[in-house]
This record gives sequence, C-alpha cells and structure tokens, in this order.
Amino acid sequence: MQNTIPQQHRFDLEANREYQVPVSYFNTIKDYPMQLYETAYKFIRHHVDREVPRLKELMRYYYADTKIKKWAGSPNPDNAHNRVSTGFARYITNIRVGYFMGNDIQYKIATDEDSMKSLSEKLDDLLTHYNDNANTPYIDEMLKKDLSIMGRAYDLVYVNEGETTLNLARIDPTTCFVVYDDSIKAKPLFAVRYYQTGVLDEQLQEQYEIYTDNAVYRYHSDGGVPETNSPEQAVIFDSEDPLFFGRVPLTEYKNNDERTGDWEPELDQMDALDKAISTMANFQEDFNDAAMVITGKFADMTDPVYARDKEGNKIIGKDGKPIVLEPAHPRINSHNRMFYLKPYVMQTALNGERQIVAPSLQYVTKQYDATGWSTYTNFLINEIHKYTNTPNVNDPNFASNASGVAMSYKLWGSDQERKIQESLYKRGLHARLSACLTYWDKINAIPGTNNIDDLVGMIDPNFDPNLPKNDDATAQLIQTLASVPGLNSLQTLREIEEKITGVSAEAEQQRIDDEREHELQQANNYDNGATGIGNVFATGKPAEVDNKQQGDQQ
Repeated sequence: MQNTIPQQHRFDLEANREYQVPVSYFNTIKDYPMQLYETAYKFIRHHVDREVPRLKELMRYYYADTKIKKWAGSPNPDNAHNRVSTGFARYITNIRVGYFMGNDIQYKIATDEDSMKSLSEKLDDLLTHYNDNANTPYIDEMLKKDLSIMGRAYDLVYVNEGETTLNLARIDPTTCFVVYDDSIKAKPLFAVRYYQTGVLDEQLQEQYEIYTDNAVYRYHSDGGVPETNSPEQAVIFDSEDPLFFGRVPLTEYKNNDERTGDWEPELDQMDALDKAISTMANFQEDFNDAAMVITGKFADMTDPVYARDKEGNKIIGKDGKPIVLEPAHPRINSHNRMFYLKPYVMQTALNGERQIVAPSLQYVTKQYDATGWSTYTNFLINEIHKYTNTPNVNDPNFASNASGVAMSYKLWGSDQERKIQESLYKRGLHARLSACLTYWDKINAIPGTNNIDDLVGMIDPNFDPNLPKNDDATAQLIQTLASVPGLNSLQTLREIEEKITGVSAEAEQQRIDDEREHELQQANNYDNGATGIGNVFATGKPAEVDNKQQGDQQ
C-alpha cells in the first residue's frame, strides 16, 4: 500500500479568521459607496482565497465526498481499488440538528408589570405572525446544520420591495461574512454578501451587497466569480437603499468560540476509518478474484495443432517429429465449478527413476487479520463518537430500557456542548429580534415610545431538546406532582403534559375555558326554562310529545 505523509495543517492558518477594522477608519468611508466597496473587496478576496476552501471541504465531508476519493490505492492495476466513504459526518450533524432543533424554539414574553401586559400581548402577536410567515423554525434548523458542518451560520432579516412584512432568509456561509469593529465587544460594522448570476455559464455577473446599520449598497461586475476577473477595477455601483433595522441585518451565529464544526476535529479519524473500510473491501474483492494454481494434469486436454502442407499432411521437422504449432493444453472454463485432474509420471534427473505426482488445485490468497481489522474499526468508531460527544445508539450499553440517570450520563457530554451552543445561538437570536423590533417600532406596529434593548430583554427564547419520549414515566411524574398541594402550578403541569399530548399549555387552558363556558351556558338555559323539563315549569304549558313513528306520512 502506498505510504502517505500527514500534512502539517489540514487547512490554511487563515481559513477561520474573523474580520475586524477600526471604528475610526470605518467612519471615514461608510458614507462613500466606492471607498466602502474597495475596503470590502479586500475582505472578499481573502474570503474567496483563504476561507471558502475550508468551508467547501467541510461540506464535501458532509456529502461523504471525503479524502478517500483521491486515494491512489494499490500500484498494481489488476488489484481492486474501492474508495468507500462513510457518512459519519452526516450522521453526527443530523443527530445534532434533531437534538438541538427538533422541537421549535418557544418565545416567552415575560413582564411583571400590569401596565406592560398589553405590550407583551402585542409583542407575542407580532412574533407569532413573524415566525409563521417567515418560516423561522425551518430556517433555525438550516442554521444549526450550517453550524454543525462549518462552525458558522448567517441569516438575513429583510423586507420585500413594496411590502412592510418582515422576512428571514438563511445565507450560505460560503457567500457572506460580517466585519466587526476592533473593540472588545466586537460590534458588527458591515456585512457582505456576494453571489453569481447568469444564464448557466453565459452572461455571468458577480453581485455584491454591503449591509450597514442604515443602508444596503449594491454593486455588480461582469465576468463571474472573483477568481476570473478583477472586480475592484470593473465594479459598477448600482443603488443605495435605506434600512430601518437599527443594526446590520445580516447576523452571524457561532457554533463555538473557535467557529469549528461538530466533527471537524475528528476528520483524521474519519479518514482512517474510510481507509480501513476501503482496504477490507479491496481484500474481499481480490479474494473473490484470486489466482488459481494447479499441479498435475487435466483429464480433459485439447489436441495439439500441427503444421501441415497443402495436402493436409503433417510437416516433419529435422528431429523427425511433426512440427507443433500449438501444444495440447487443458480445457479451462472460468464458468465451470469442477475441474478433472489426473496424476502424472515424472522422471527424476539423478537416476531416471519415475515418480507419480498427485494433482492439486488451490487459490493463492493474501491472509488478512479480520479480527484485528474489526477491533481497529470499532476503536475508530468509538473514538469519533466519544470526541464528538455523539451518543452511539449501536452501543450495547445504550439500551432503550436504561434508567433516566443512566441515559443522563450517556448524554452528559452532549448536554455540555448544547448548553454552550444554546448560549451562542441566543446571542444571534437577540440580534435578529433587535432588528425586527426596531423595524416594528419604526412603522408604529408597537405602541408607545420604547427602548429596544428592554423589549429584547422581555423575550426569552426557550430550547427544548428533542429526546426519545417515555410517556409512562412522564405521566407518573405528573400524577406525583399533582398529588402534592401547592407544589406546582397548573400551568407547570400542563407544560409537562404537552410532552405527551402535543397540546400547548395555552391551548389546553383555552379548551378548559371553552368547556366550562359551555357547561355554564347549558346550566343557565336549563334554569331559565329554555331546555328540558325546566321549560314546563317556566311556561306552565304541558310538554309536547311527538307520537309520530318514523316513516309516518304527514
């Protein structure tokens, strides 16, 4: 097998750099579109050359297009050359996305002041309509997918031209970035989105959008992607449109402080697993196509082919024997399942004695340590699960009937990472909500004079991990909690019940209120003689009995 020398670094050391510029410098160019673009293009050039290659390679691993696809394999062209890539990256990402975002984020509007109740109800209505209209649950799942793969994700709050309804879009991390100031807080100064348009490979143009806290600037250059032209010399400024979000509307989310994906540190382990599986696949194929070695004589032989003259007679050579053009050979057919052999007599060179040689038939194969291979691959699989904090559901100790404490320990590592990722995701949500609330305040959708930071603080996004449900245990928990007076409120119990019924606490309360109102209305009708025997006492008229049988004619 060809030896491989490990690289010193898998990615460029500049492949995950965060962009910053001094605030004083940004203030001198922010109002001048072409100067702003010249600065932005320096970051675009760095992003295309140094950062995008890493992001695209991580996406290739998610699609199972790993390094094994470029493996040279055996130098013998007759050997099998399988390049088997595992879907480990996709498996881990799907588990993480489902665990983190399987249940939609719930936004709770909290206020202790009665005077703020109407405001909180208005905010709740606006958020509910926005989340439904902008399809934020799905976008949140796609953002978490980007975070798991590439370590970063981006969304954009926007309004379509001629409308006032807010929308939300997920932006591909390979086509955008955010530039921050050089302070400790790292406030976003501007964001860049660039993408290509055209008709297939014709009429290509590179489009550029630069978002600040009060405007979006649009540019284009002919020729396509930045690798094929020099847009810093040929760019055309198209338009400037005002924004009313109070901040840069393109928000960056981070998977962790290092902006690395969930399985990125384990790429070497994945490569080793791919190579081990590919090697075994090659061994199995080579084993099936192994060479056959036969000693002895075949019972079924062809006749020799002799040289003949024009009359068809054998031509005799100088040794007095017929000239053989093609000697006799065994009749071998690879489709046959059985070969007939016979022993042959061999004379020894020393004394001319004759010796009978028994025939034999066998395959020439390479021995492979299947037990060692299995141990090695299982070791790699367990290491990847361990260092990515991903539960291994194939682990025999990962039983469905394990106790809650045992399951908690199995998920303990995942929960530690989830807590960090949840905090970072909330930071991005606050930026998204700040942009939305500022816009709603500008169009007077929120009554009164408001402090945006205070409004954002009233909204609490709640994450509910998507775990396998144990309805029996949850029902017993509800029964136990309900049996202790004053221990838990009805609201708390209904929120727990939601895990079983799927009906939210608010919807359940509304159902209870509707049923109670219906019962009161029925009792009121009865007391007032509108129904039943109460009508006889209320009116003094005898009850009417319908004596007509079914089917009687009028």
